[in-house]
Amino acid sequence: MSALFAVALALNLSTPGVTYKCRDTQGNWTAQACLVAAPLPESDYIRQQRLRQVVARQRREVRDRLAMYCFRLDPKGSLYDCVDHQMLAYDVVNQLAKKLGPVSPDSAKLAGCMARNLDARSQATDYRSAMECYFAR
Repeated sequence: MSALFAVALALNLSTPGVTYKCRDTQGNWTAQACLVAAPLPESDYIRQQRLRQVVARQRREVRDRLAMYCFRLDPKGSLYDCVDHQMLAYDVVNQLAKKLGPVSPDSAKLAGCMARNLDARSQATDYRSAMECYFAR
């Protein structure tokens, strides 16, 4: 029995094995491409989720900077109210910036108000004051 198994194994080793080839990302047929998972095409949902994650990360960073700014502004006041009011103004300013576009006299005025209300110490912008500066014509 073991002799038959050895003969079968010897015959199997002497014949060249079958090699599979797959297409890689460049379009070439290689054996290495079979070992790499094919990249999935990006769907609209995945693209939207990636953008939402970027926006959420930016909001967290702004919120963290505003927390330090609000605490220094009034250490005995309500930190949460200050940050919430600033974040509401942040949303208004961002929507306004999108509406105005990158190059216009109004966007230059908004950028000037943002620069004037930037706190150098905490690198946070007082969005409420910037919004009031812009709308006070």
